[in-house]
Amino acid sequence: MTDHKPQRTEEEEEVRIKKIRILGAIAGTIVAAIFYLAIPYWLQNYFIPNYKDYITADITIVWENIVPLLDRWFWAGIPMVVLGAITWMCPKGSRQRFITSTIYLAASIVWFVYVINFGDMSDLINVTYDGKTIEIGIVLTFMLYLLILFRALKILIIYGVYKDNRKDYLDGE
Repeated sequence: MTDHKPQRTEEEEEVRIKKIRILGAIAGTIVAAIFYLAIPYWLQNYFIPNYKDYITADITIVWENIVPLLDRWFWAGIPMVVLGAITWMCPKGSRQRFITSTIYLAASIVWFVYVINFGDMSDLINVTYDGKTIEIGIVLTFMLYLLILFRALKILIIYGVYKDNRKDYLDGE
C-alpha cells in the first residue's frame, strides 16, 4: 500500500501553514480566555452579586476577601491568554511549540502561585447562618508544593507530544 499525499505547490503549502497557525492562535486564545478571563469575570460580576439566586438556604456570605483573588486571577490571566495564543500558533512537533509550551507551563506555575497568594488564603469567605459566623480560609503550603510538582511534571507530556509529532512535522504533514 502506498502513501498518497496530495501534491501541493510551495505557495499552497505556505497558505495551508498560515491557516493552521491562525486557527491555532484563535483556538488557543479562546481556550485561555475562557479559563483566565471569563471565569473570574463571571464569578465576580454575576455569581457573587447574585449568589442568593443559586443558594436556597438563609445564609449570608461576605465575599470581600475573595474579590482580590478573582482580580489577581483576571489581571494575571491577560499575559497567559497571549502566551496561550502563541503556543497554539506553533504546529505540534516543532521546536517552537516545545519551547513556547515550556514557557507557558512555567508561566502557569507562576500565575497559580500568584493567584492563590503563595498558598495563604486565610479568611477567604465569611458565612453567617443562624447568627453564627464561620470564616472559611485555607492555607495550602503543602498542597501548593504538590500542585507545583505535578504541574512541573507536565514537561514530560510536552516532551512526549514533541517527540510523537516530530516526524510528521518534519515530513510536512
